[in-house]
Amino acid sequence: MKLFQFLYNLFFPLGLIVILPQYLPRMWKRGGYQDQFLQRLGMFDEATFTRIGTGRLWIHAVSVGEILIALKFIHRWKEKHPEARFLLSTTTTTALAIANKQASDWLEPIANPIDFFWITNKLINRFQPAALVMVEGDVWPQRLFYCRKKKIPTAIVTARLSPRSESRMKFFRWLMKPFFNQLDLMTLPSVKDQTRWVSLGIDVSRLKITGNMKYDQERAPSVAPPRDVNEIFKDLGWEKSNPIFLAGSTHNLEEEKILLKAWMELRKKFPTLRLIIAPRYVERRQEILELFKKWGVTFALRSEVPLQSAEVLLLDTTGELNNWYEVATFVFVGKTLGVGGAHGGHNPVEPLVLRKPVLVGPSMENFEPLISELRQARGIVGVCNEQEIIQAAENFLLHPEEGAASVERGLQALEEHQGSVDRTCELVKDVCSL
Repeated sequence: MKLFQFLYNLFFPLGLIVILPQYLPRMWKRGGYQDQFLQRLGMFDEATFTRIGTGRLWIHAVSVGEILIALKFIHRWKEKHPEARFLLSTTTTTALAIANKQASDWLEPIANPIDFFWITNKLINRFQPAALVMVEGDVWPQRLFYCRKKKIPTAIVTARLSPRSESRMKFFRWLMKPFFNQLDLMTLPSVKDQTRWVSLGIDVSRLKITGNMKYDQERAPSVAPPRDVNEIFKDLGWEKSNPIFLAGSTHNLEEEKILLKAWMELRKKFPTLRLIIAPRYVERRQEILELFKKWGVTFALRSEVPLQSAEVLLLDTTGELNNWYEVATFVFVGKTLGVGGAHGGHNPVEPLVLRKPVLVGPSMENFEPLISELRQARGIVGVCNEQEIIQAAENFLLHPEEGAASVERGLQALEEHQGSVDRTCELVKDVCSL
């Protein structure tokens, strides 16, 4: 491990220099990276250092999906341990915006500092975290190495292992085995996941099966439609009774073209069917608007209030997709058709627990084995192309009872994950002696 640590710290700055020419333009295009940017370089003003203090539980979550899991864990932990204080680091600007909305005297969100040894070591020495908990697996080696040196407990919760990562880790098994065996705890969604990690040489005593916190949801979650939904519908010229086709977390124009064509075809039979598209990255709004213009579709932007009359609503805002799921008749989960280089999928559970029938494409490998369980239970509807989207949507619109039955089957398949947040909290508490 000492050799690994030496090589990592030697080549990390070089790797950073190589990727910056590609990374910086993306940062600029996406926007928001200037917010708390100096924190990414390990630079905090004295007021922030004082506010953070020492002894917080450090939770790291890379992006939106992980930050939602982290916040679920944090709030449950706070219920059990009211004196707890947290430091929450995240990498993407969207996730940071969500985290900042939750900021309080006991929860301090920060932009994830780069993992260069002098930055990492300085911050750990200054913060003296009670423990380091990483969500799903965004593991920064120097952070882990130095926490181990300082005898700070470390854990990965709801550890994710994609097929691609698994194949890479098998190739470097000699390196990955001692690296992950430094951890005090890894919580896993299922027995299948445990078997895969053990095959990589990870000590089974560190692996605990809890279910997936991402899918530990209330049967009736406290999610409400957007506060101004009635005004928005009035501006758009929509009626509350109009059926709504919502495409969530779409990734590229190829996928959006297929969805748009399917909706236009469905409109021939269901003229009041409305379409809402929520792109994964709001900075893509302009290219999507160009597509609407090209195809002669009237549209409105969620960010522009009041809105004009339109057939399609583009959600170019962050942090409110679940609220819009509440108004949907059925939902398509983006990044699942495998077109335009986008694959792997997004979370199908968020709309499902809101009792919305769910359509997904064939590319959902990031959500195995859950997605296979949902397909087997017929709790979601798989679609591969425009025609299959049309057929499934038509069935939901003509036979709403079949959509409701699909939702019930899906919720039954999620039962094994219920209570996973509580189980994870207890294991982290035990291992970290908190």
